Amino acid sequence: MAFTDWRFLVVFLPSVLGLCFLVARLTSRGAADGPLRFHAANWILVAGGLAFLVAGTGRLAAILGAAALLQYLLGLGIAGTHRQPPATGPDRISAVPEICFSLAVTGSLFGFVFFRYRNPFAGEVLPWLDTFAGTPFPVPGLLAPLGLAVFTCHAVSYATDIHRGEATAPRNPAHALTYLLLFPFLVAGPLVRFRDVSTHLAARQVGMAAFAYGVRRFTIGLAKAWLIAETLAPPADLAFSMSADVLDVAHAWLGLACFSLQIYFALSGYADMALGLGRMLGFRLPEHFQWPYAADSLRGFWQRWSMTLTAWLEAYLRLPLQPGGGSPGRDKQAILSLFPLFLLIAVWHGGSWPLLLWGAWHGSAVALERTPWGTMLARTPAPFRHAYVLVVVTAGWVLFRADSLTDAVVFVQALAGFGAAPSLNHPLPLTGGVQLALVVGAVAAVPVLPAVSRWSVTVDAIATALQMIVTAAAMFVWTRVLGRGRRS
Repeated sequence: MAFTDWRFLVVFLPSVLGLCFLVARLTSRGAADGPLRFHAANWILVAGGLAFLVAGTGRLAAILGAAALLQYLLGLGIAGTHRQPPATGPDRISAVPEICFSLAVTGSLFGFVFFRYRNPFAGEVLPWLDTFAGTPFPVPGLLAPLGLAVFTCHAVSYATDIHRGEATAPRNPAHALTYLLLFPFLVAGPLVRFRDVSTHLAARQVGMAAFAYGVRRFTIGLAKAWLIAETLAPPADLAFSMSADVLDVAHAWLGLACFSLQIYFALSGYADMALGLGRMLGFRLPEHFQWPYAADSLRGFWQRWSMTLTAWLEAYLRLPLQPGGGSPGRDKQAILSLFPLFLLIAVWHGGSWPLLLWGAWHGSAVALERTPWGTMLARTPAPFRHAYVLVVVTAGWVLFRADSLTDAVVFVQALAGFGAAPSLNHPLPLTGGVQLALVVGAVAAVPVLPAVSRWSVTVDAIATALQMIVTAAAMFVWTRVLGRGRRS
């Protein structure tokens, strides 16, 4: 059940949102002008997250649900560190919080490795992945199994933030389970630190203006993933599936251009939909993408691409994308720290050999910018720097998309003009829709239209007005029509 599936849009999403707000309103008497209390309504979100996982992973949903409940219990044990008075001697120090913290972190990482690479329920995941067959998701490894990567990162954040004293362990299990199993984040993020939402799990402000913004953001993400990414997916898949004896230079460059835009609009589209759903539910979530193709350096590209992932790696693994400078020894150590950072990003996206090489490619390119080459590059004209970033990034996409290293080599040869001769038996799939998606995608991938943002307030106002009209009409029907029916 993808976010672009009609069953999600027409049945699942309205049902979950409607029930959640109904329960929140009924249990928030006297809070008409303040935050709504979600002590009971969060159970609707937990049930929705489990249902979403069941549709995608079958029995693995029960494993993730049990793991989430275990994380809640371990969080209570970790919180004992902050509830106990200071110890007066070594014999009064309790090891329970540290044991609970170790179990929470190592158990989450072990579960990720086991179910990601030795998943006994893999056969149940494949039917859900087949729902992307007509509209291929650009990172299939991220979805196998659904929600595991995001759940693992959130579980580590939950335990670590409580252990550091940056957040309080919730007493109500619904609040912890909501954070760990909230369905908008389970596909591709963004990653949300527990400390940033812990105070808003029990009660949060939900107004029409925020809901209207969420609707607009969700609609933008839906258009990105549905109208652009899914339109560009068939020619990209065709090019990357061609054998060496038929792949020519035209198909290779068309496939690379389509995939470069497809992966951006698919991932950023799903992130926008998650941010929109979060705003509808009263959460202000961090941005996940911010015009990465407009960056003038590789470091700037990764500061704009999957921003919450790199922030998570920096916060919990101490692997910063831009370490502080200093002595030559520290600079060398900072450069070496970039390689595990990008290898972990590659593992997040799937962990195959081409993906690991893709991570090493980007790690080397970013590390190179911390050498005299980076200083020289910074002094070049801006168009040259932008072109350099696009060349390095699009070359890396070949490794990212290829099924094997052999396929990547064949594709690079075709890009360089050493592929097969052009043939009329394999015409370019440049339909009108693909051409339009390429043009719109190229324009929308960079901030060349800043004036468009000025219309966002107008769009939000229109959406708010429509919501008020629908709400007023519903209240009129409820009080007049149904009220008369009861009196008669």
